[in-house]
Amino acid sequence: MGQLKYAVSITDETVGVNTPIMISGTFRECFRKAADCGYDGVELQIKDPTTRDVTELKDLMQTYRLEVPAITTGMEYFGNGLSLISDDADVQRRAVDRLIEHVDLAAELNSMVLFGSMRGVIEDFSRYQELETRLIENLHKVLEVAERRGVDIVFEPINLYVINYINSLDEGARLVRKVASDYFWLMIDTHHMRIHDGNMYEAILRNKDLIRYVHYSDGNRLYPGGGNVDFLQCTKALLESGYHGWITMECLALDDGERCAEKALQYSRSLESACQAILA
Repeated sequence: MGQLKYAVSITDETVGVNTPIMISGTFRECFRKAADCGYDGVELQIKDPTTRDVTELKDLMQTYRLEVPAITTGMEYFGNGLSLISDDADVQRRAVDRLIEHVDLAAELNSMVLFGSMRGVIEDFSRYQELETRLIENLHKVLEVAERRGVDIVFEPINLYVINYINSLDEGARLVRKVASDYFWLMIDTHHMRIHDGNMYEAILRNKDLIRYVHYSDGNRLYPGGGNVDFLQCTKALLESGYHGWITMECLALDDGERCAEKALQYSRSLESACQAILA
């Protein structure tokens, strides 16, 4: 039995061809495809969580024997324009309220909530301290509910071509320590790490005590093994650090998303086996 569990990101939203999601459609279709590929779970990429049928999701989890390790919130920024650092107080309020709605859904599904893009972008870096303070204050409002409901919120450093601050794993770790909540953690995404973190093996080990969740995606956003990321070293670092959590595939579908999802899982499991043999 492996040390790691594997999930694939899914959505029932309408997304473009450049969205890193290999399996989309109705949730029933997505759960079935993920199970057929051999995954242990599915990550939900959604917006407007109050519109979701919790009973249906739990039924799908039971039917296909899949967990939902995490719910992502990026569509709330890119699709709904919600940011915790907006200068519009109403947008801030709605962003906080929406994150709490994601927390409520996550509590029902025994999931984490991934937080990354909803921190928004900074237009004027002379205001950095002011906006970081605003970010942390609004995160604390969400964490009051998350702590009460037992839901972890996991912060994702994102590359500067998408979000222009807190891009590296070390920078993300500094934010996590500033927020200082037992329910606020760090995640890694290998696609973003390739741009900002230099030696990814060392970056993972350096921040091992804060890492709660992992996205695997190659440097070109294809499935692991489809680009230039050294996943052997990433997997080795995770195992050496004692990580026992989820690795979720967040990759482009190309012409056949299900085939890509199968390749991602096969390659990642083979790396885990190889690393286990090396470390034995």
